[in-house]
Amino acid sequence: MACLRVGRQMLRQTASLVCPTTTTMMMMATKGEGFLGVCGGSLGGSQAYAPSCGVLERFGSSLLAPRREGRPFGSTKAETYDVGSSSNIKWHESPVTRDAREKQLNQRGCVLWMTGLSGSGKSTVAFTLEHMLQEEGKLCYVLDGDNVRHGLCQDLGFTAQCREENIRRMGEVANLMANAGIITVVSIISPFAKDRNKVRERMENKSDFHEVYMKIPVSVCEERDPKGLYKKARAGKIKGFTGIDAPYEAPENPEITLEVNDGNAAEMARELLDYLRSHKFLEY
Repeated sequence: MACLRVGRQMLRQTASLVCPTTTTMMMMATKGEGFLGVCGGSLGGSQAYAPSCGVLERFGSSLLAPRREGRPFGSTKAETYDVGSSSNIKWHESPVTRDAREKQLNQRGCVLWMTGLSGSGKSTVAFTLEHMLQEEGKLCYVLDGDNVRHGLCQDLGFTAQCREENIRRMGEVANLMANAGIITVVSIISPFAKDRNKVRERMENKSDFHEVYMKIPVSVCEERDPKGLYKKARAGKIKGFTGIDAPYEAPENPEITLEVNDGNAAEMARELLDYLRSHKFLEY
C-alpha cells in the first residue's frame, strides 16, 4: 500500500474524475481497507482550486494513489477535516521565559504597528529605525506588508477577506516576536480599525502593542507615488485602492502620530527611537 506523507504527488479518484493532487496535511493511518486517515490536498486538473485566504476546503472522501510514471499504484481512502479542528493541539510551555530572553538581550519586546496610506513612508521609516537600533546594539525586525507577500502571505489576494487574514497573520507573528524580546516594527496600510484592534487584543501583553499613525495627507502620498499605484488607481487600472476608491479609517487614539509632510524619514525614525527609549524598551 501507498505511504502517505505531506508533499507527495498523488492521483485523486472519485466517481466522476481523476486528477492530480498534492497532500498538504498529515495523515493518520489505521488498519482496514487500504489506509484510512485524514488528509488535505491542493488539486490539479479540471477540479483545481486555490485555497481561499489559507482556509482549506472540504473535498470529501476519495481514493488517492501515488503518481509513478503516470500510472497509479495502490490506493488509499482518506477523509478531509477542517484546519484547526483537532483536539490534540496543545500549548507547550518553554522553560525559557520571556523575562529571561529580554534580560539576555537587555531590551524589552514590543510591537510598533505603523499604519497609513500607501506612500506615507511606513516602510522607509521602519527600516531607518531598524538600522538605528542595530547601531545601538538592539535587536529589531521589520515585518513589511510587501515583503510578507513573498512568503508568509503569498497565497493571499487583496479582497477584504484576504486583507483581514493578511493582517491577522502579521499580528500573530509580531506577537511571537515580541514574546521573544524583539522590537518588532510592522509596516502595513491596515486600513480598518477593527483589524488593528483585533491584533491589539490578541497580544499576549496588551502593553506590547503601540499604534503608529503615519498622518500624511493623501495629496502628499499621491504626489510621491513611489510605486505608481495612485496613477493606476486614478486611471481605473486598480480597483479598491485605499485612499482613492476604498476607505481608510484613521486611528482615533494612536500611541504615536507622525505628521511630518516633507518626508524626512530620519527625523520620524528618531521620534520613534526616542519613544522606545522613554518607555524603557531599550533596557531591561
